[in-house]
Amino acid sequence: MTQPTVELADQNESECSHHWAIESPNGPTSYGTCRRCGENREFKNSIQITSWESEGSHANRNRG
Repeated sequence: MTQPTVELADQNESECSHHWAIESPNGPTSYGTCRRCGENREFKNSIQITSWESEGSHANRNRG
């Protein structure tokens, strides 16, 4: 009887608990590299606030 072969390389890549080393902010994005698996990724340096979120915070302040 032949046992199935398990490909661990693909499984390990998707299960990495990333430890990102991200470059200092210089513009809208910065690049980061995982110290464990070497994956590269682009990170946003800021989050845009929607008009609903900004209006909601002002409305809550005026209530009381």
